[in-house]
Amino acid sequence: MFDRFSRRLTLREHCSQMEYQYWIDRNPTFLQHDSIERIKLGRRLNMVGTNDVFLASNWIERTTGEARTPSREIVVKICKYWAPAGKGRHHRLNMILAAFQDEIRINNLVRATNIEGVVQSFGGGQAGRYPFLKMEYIKGVPLDKTFRTDIDETELIGRMAKLAYLANSISQLHYYEVVHKDLKPKNLLLSQDEAHHNNHKILICDFGFAQAKIRESVTEYGGQMSPGYSAPEQAVQGGETLGAMVDYFSFGVIMHEYLTGYNLFPQSMQIFLEDNYRITDRYLNHLRDGRVNRFAHPKWGAEICGWINALTTYDSNDRRQKCPDLFHIAHRLRELVNETGFRDINTDFLWNQLKEYGKA
Repeated sequence: MFDRFSRRLTLREHCSQMEYQYWIDRNPTFLQHDSIERIKLGRRLNMVGTNDVFLASNWIERTTGEARTPSREIVVKICKYWAPAGKGRHHRLNMILAAFQDEIRINNLVRATNIEGVVQSFGGGQAGRYPFLKMEYIKGVPLDKTFRTDIDETELIGRMAKLAYLANSISQLHYYEVVHKDLKPKNLLLSQDEAHHNNHKILICDFGFAQAKIRESVTEYGGQMSPGYSAPEQAVQGGETLGAMVDYFSFGVIMHEYLTGYNLFPQSMQIFLEDNYRITDRYLNHLRDGRVNRFAHPKWGAEICGWINALTTYDSNDRRQKCPDLFHIAHRLRELVNETGFRDINTDFLWNQLKEYGKA
C-alpha cells in the first residue's frame, strides 16, 4: 500500500528542473570513502519527448565540500517516470524504467568497445525514482540544421567524407551487434568544436531504441519508429525481430537528404499526419513506390544513386541482397573523395583504420 502511495506521489508528467535537482542532491554518487560526484543542472535542451535532457555541470568533491576536480560540462538525460492513467499502467511504468536501464547498459557497452563515432557516455545514476544517463556535451548542431539544396562541388565532397565516417561508425556498431533502430538527423550531431578530437565529424547519439523491446510512447509520436526515416518493417514487426537492415534503410534516407537537401520520401510525413499519426497502408505504399531520388552528379551519380536505392529497398530481405555492407560504402566513399585530392579528419581516420587492419 505504501509503495503504491509513494508511486502515486512521484508520478508527474512534467517535473521542474528544481524538483530533479532536489532528488539528484539527495542521492549523490559516492566514488570513494571521501569523494562525491556532484551534478548541477543547467538549461533544458529539449521541450518534448519521453525523457528530459539538461546541460549540466559535473565535478568531484571531497565529503568536506572541497572540490577535487575542475567542473566540466555534460548532458544529463533523465527518464520521465510517467504513463497516462488506464489499464496496465503499472506494467507500462515498469517497461519505461526497464527500457531506460537498457539504454544505460547499451551506452556502457558502446563505451567499452571504444567506438569513437558516437557521443560518449559517462555512465548512469539514480535520483530517487528517476534514473539518469550522463553523456559528453558536444558543441555542434543536429544534422538536420545543415540540410541545404544549394550545395556546391567543394561542399559536396566534404559531405561525402563525413558520410563515409558515419557509415563506418554504424558498421562498427553492427560488428558488436548493436542496432541503433532510430537513426535520423536529430540523433546525429555534427561536432563544431575545435578543441574536440572529433571536430567536423558526425556523431551518433540516443541509443534508446537499441536492443529495446517495443514499449509505448518511445517517440514524440508514440510507437517505435520515426516517420520518414524508419524502415517499413519497423511498423509491422516486433522490436526484438529487427536487425541491422533497419539502420541501412535509415542511412540511405539520411545520405540522400544530406547530399541534396530533399527527403527521399517527400510525402511520408504529410501522409502520417493526415492519417492521424498512424502507420497506414497509404504510408507503407509510399515507402514502397514513392521514393524520389534527386541525387545527380556527372561522375558519381550512378554509383551513389544505386546505393541510395538499394539501401532503401522496401523489403528487408531484398535490401540485404542488393546493397553492399556499410563498411564497403564507407571506404568506397573515401576512395571517391581521395581521388579529388580532398583530405580531412574523416578520410584520414578511415585511411589509418585500414592501415591498422593491414588492408591498406
